[in-house]
Amino acid sequence: MSSTDRQNRLLVAEDWKRIYQTYRNADFKSYDFDNLRRTMIAYLRENYPEDFNDYIESSEYLALIDLIAFLGQNLAFRIDLNSRENYLELAERRESVLRLARLLSYNPKRNQSANGLLKIESVSTTEDITDSNNFNLANQTVLWNDPSNASWNEQFVKILNAALPTNGTFGRPVKKDTVSGIATEQYRFNSTNADVPAYSFNQTVDGSSTRFEVVSTDIDSRSNIVEEAPFPGNNFAFLYRDDGKGAGSSNTGFFCHFRQGTLDQGTFTIDNPSTNQTVAIDAVNINNTDVWLYKLDSFGNEEEQWIKVDSVEGNNIIYNSLNKNIRNIYSVLTRIEDRISLIFSDGTFGNLPQGSFRIYYRTSKNKRIVVEPNDVRGISVNIKYLSKNNKVETISLTFSLQYTIDNATVSETNASIRTNAPATYYTQNRLITAEDYQIGPLGISQEIIKAKSVNRTASGISRYFDLLDSTGKYSKTNLFGTDGVVYKEIFNSKERFTFSTQTDIEGIILNTIEPILANKKVKNYYLSQFPIIDIKDLNVTWNQSTSDTNISTGYFANVNNIRQTLGSFTTSTLQLIRPGSSLKFIAPTGKHFMPDGTLMDGAADHLNSRSYKWVKVISVNDNGTTVDENGVGPVTFNDVIPSTAQLVEIKPALAQSLQNDVKSQIVDQIFAYKTFGLRFDRTLGQWRLITESNLNVTNEFSVGKTGDNSNKQLDSSWLLKFTTDGETYIIEYRGSRYVFESDQEIRFYFDSSDKIYNNLTGKIVKDRISVLNNNNKPDSVEKFTTDFDWEITQEYRDAEGYVNSKKVEISFFDEDDDGVVDDPELFDVLVDEDTNPLTKYVFQQKFLTSDGVEDYNYVSNDILKIIVLESKDNLGALSQYDDQQIFYYVDTELFEKLNSASSLLERQDNYRAFVGRDSLRFLYIHAADDNTRIDPSASNIIDSYLLTRAYDTQFRKWLDGSLQQKPLTPSSDNLFQNYGTPLNEIKSLSDEIIYHPVKYKVLFGTKASLDLQAKFKVVKNPDLVLNNNDIKSRIISAVNQFFALENWDFGEKFYFSELSSYVMQQLAPDIVTFVIVPDQVAQTFGSLYEIKAEVDEIFISGATVNDVEIIDAITASRLNATGNVVTTSTSTNAGITSTSSSNVPSTSSSSSTSSSSSGSPGYFGSSGSSSSGSSGSSSSGSSGGSGSSGGGGGYGY
Repeated sequence: MSSTDRQNRLLVAEDWKRIYQTYRNADFKSYDFDNLRRTMIAYLRENYPEDFNDYIESSEYLALIDLIAFLGQNLAFRIDLNSRENYLELAERRESVLRLARLLSYNPKRNQSANGLLKIESVSTTEDITDSNNFNLANQTVLWNDPSNASWNEQFVKILNAALPTNGTFGRPVKKDTVSGIATEQYRFNSTNADVPAYSFNQTVDGSSTRFEVVSTDIDSRSNIVEEAPFPGNNFAFLYRDDGKGAGSSNTGFFCHFRQGTLDQGTFTIDNPSTNQTVAIDAVNINNTDVWLYKLDSFGNEEEQWIKVDSVEGNNIIYNSLNKNIRNIYSVLTRIEDRISLIFSDGTFGNLPQGSFRIYYRTSKNKRIVVEPNDVRGISVNIKYLSKNNKVETISLTFSLQYTIDNATVSETNASIRTNAPATYYTQNRLITAEDYQIGPLGISQEIIKAKSVNRTASGISRYFDLLDSTGKYSKTNLFGTDGVVYKEIFNSKERFTFSTQTDIEGIILNTIEPILANKKVKNYYLSQFPIIDIKDLNVTWNQSTSDTNISTGYFANVNNIRQTLGSFTTSTLQLIRPGSSLKFIAPTGKHFMPDGTLMDGAADHLNSRSYKWVKVISVNDNGTTVDENGVGPVTFNDVIPSTAQLVEIKPALAQSLQNDVKSQIVDQIFAYKTFGLRFDRTLGQWRLITESNLNVTNEFSVGKTGDNSNKQLDSSWLLKFTTDGETYIIEYRGSRYVFESDQEIRFYFDSSDKIYNNLTGKIVKDRISVLNNNNKPDSVEKFTTDFDWEITQEYRDAEGYVNSKKVEISFFDEDDDGVVDDPELFDVLVDEDTNPLTKYVFQQKFLTSDGVEDYNYVSNDILKIIVLESKDNLGALSQYDDQQIFYYVDTELFEKLNSASSLLERQDNYRAFVGRDSLRFLYIHAADDNTRIDPSASNIIDSYLLTRAYDTQFRKWLDGSLQQKPLTPSSDNLFQNYGTPLNEIKSLSDEIIYHPVKYKVLFGTKASLDLQAKFKVVKNPDLVLNNNDIKSRIISAVNQFFALENWDFGEKFYFSELSSYVMQQLAPDIVTFVIVPDQVAQTFGSLYEIKAEVDEIFISGATVNDVEIIDAITASRLNATGNVVTTSTSTNAGITSTSSSNVPSTSSSSSTSSSSSGSPGYFGSSGSSSSGSSGSSSSGSSGGSGSSGGGGGYGY
């Protein structure tokens, strides 16, 4: 909202009620009682003076006239009332508002129940089961993350597994997904319930007993945690979530969904269906989401679930966003008191309903409640299950709430419907234009009371495809940046599994272990951490036999031109030359490679020239020495290598599958519950097993003792490590990833689940980062001569689980996607970490997210100025460094900061260091899918700022003192969970919404920050007798009206001149001067004249009557000012004129005369005329323009 809008609303615009009253008082023919009576008497006197002349109050004629006038007034009132009920803006009856909203295709929202996740804090079972220590767990309560119980994890899982079916124990989920960046798995108890699995409990919330239900939990197709559709006899489902932060994290553990309210049901029968059949469900307070419908079979059992679709007003349900083949559909229409009606289709766009149906629905409290973690503690649920011995046992679960739940809403109010129905009609229930994003969020939930959206950045161009364009060519995004950062992270990841049979283990090998072997992070680790196989000393060169596009054949020869045997025919390093191996060639001395595979004289110092080249071995015939009768060489490459090129390095391909003998060994080890590892043998080109007696799990990775069989646990070359607690196996595997970041310029879009194919080439079209050749070589002023392509492999998620559009995960490019990269030295060439290694680090600094989660952002070392040392021993004398200097020690990976005052080094945990490089020039290339009409690159990144009703209510309670603790804003994650799904359904495909909570910025009063606390100093009209307390109350009322929510937007500026104008307008002629003076001694008069709110802030007044001071005159001391103060206030209201002034010696002066109209800002207001001030500038404070907005001229200091 612009300041002009606010000024017009507060200072100029008339209230429609005032206008209505004005017209009502005009001398028009009216139909109220008095006018009707007067009109009839006047008519009789004029037309029947002889017949009717008895007008005394007791006359029977007057009684009849009064009766007719009364009836006329009632009829007029009814006609007027009914006329008003035909317009959405004027209608008052709920039924009228609902019906009129439906004319605009708007289905008002019913109440929303409070809902969230409960964490399982303890478990116990009646079944006799034992842990690995032979301890009987029957009737023993095991606590999650119990520090006093070293075996808590094993026991906890053991008890849960006892209640799970054999094929669904922990590690073998029914389904799994990533929800808000957290790995989530679904499991089902082998429960014996015959009814709908829902377990109720009552807790006191907001002072009243409230019913909740723990329900079966599911993950829907949009990766949201939801209540599973109620179905009798369905096994109770729950979730396991792991955010990677350990068992102590609130987001790690076992969870169940819970909802406030009561699940109810009803049955109805339709024998003779008609088109657009409607069935009324008359239960009240049915919430907005929890409605399910089933067709019943002849025995009265649920046979098929019908699908609920969005309610669109019209004569038919024709909108089905799910699937055109789904025809059993219905919609839900909102009625008064949150009753509903089910509306079915017409038999053309959907099937007619016939037979018996059962509806499940949840009635909720229809109250805006906030459920605190302390409100829901120690909730116990007992679930009967069938044990593996076919006995009915009971597992007891105890739940607690981890986070505050504030997503409960009441039914949408009439006022909200009046606003949202036209807005939704305007947006057509989609977010395309800027205006759509401003009003669209308000229509998806009554809990969003104010919203503002800002287009942060654009990436590429979204274009519609021409429907007549038969080529269907996808659209590309090509963007250049100059702030690229690339760095390498090395880390370990984990997977877990359980098993029962050998078949289970074989499935785990196929579906879990071998996919890990093919994981790009494992491959990156292998390529970067295994030692280089350097064969330059062999002086082997290539002899080309044939060549074609991207292919060449030939053989290898030594300096004596003797052909070299390869593979299994030799024991030299050349045995590693086999299909899949990558080979590095360098050009002969004095030459370099050209793109076409030829050699050119001179150094590689011009565009597209290279001094080295990598190729992949496609095939090797026999021993690699025989050229066939057609002149085709025995060795085939995937690129052209010219003769005389020297072979200098071999990188054998990392196998992506296991040999049968290794699979058998793994089965044996797992059945014996052994700890073991897997290493990669480059000589054999195979994965080999490391037994527990040879496995070194403490040392860093090394191939020095690879394959050692001394039984002394010396082999630390494992890439995968398997450990078990006797119940669950954990696979820990080593990996590394490369991250590319654009600090400011580019935002990346990537969907790793969407594979884009080129139908002409049959290849996958990959998004890429191309580091350009106009970057300097490391530690040099020379430029590269070629571009370096990186393949974008995955979205980068931050600590909260959100996709961070500033970063993407990248890997070495693999053009043909065969698992062998094109150039495994890309990172080494770009960074060259072996030369001047202490200069090859990029740094990140810790910050707290809106959820209080620690995360890190890249910060240039030009700003941080961190000194990198090999070790602390290289530090030297501390006196040579500046105070607060930060050091990073490579050997210990620690940061320290110098405190010169104490001459001590203080440990720092606010930074991270990675080997990498920044300030890179690059090209970002994104490809869109053929079947997508709009390029799905994030052409718009929308920052949506949302103010929620729950926060608003709690904050106002805190302001008035009824709430002790200042409320926190909902987190970004909370906003996404509550509103992300409905907004994502209507937003543009090409847009990405980032959710930001809005907080209040308190002005004035003791609840404001110290520098914003102030007193309002007021001079009353001396010619009127006025009560001070009444004046104070009216001023605070006017201030609160000025700061009403509808008058302000996020990130606006507050000008005191606007406030003073409004207050003077409301209280004139009772006050003649209204001034604001800061409470802080260090602040001077005028320092609160202009206050800026941040983009995620909105103003609210914290002033009370204690912040209003009635004074008799304006003086410099009262204003907390120095210099010369001259104030003049003149009032002509009610014939009163008053003037006050104060003088303090100074070389400059100012004066003010205020008016009640809108104008330029001033520091203080006075009641008065509409003329402009004689002097005083609103901006500088010295002599200048008008104070026409009620503020007058400013004070110079």
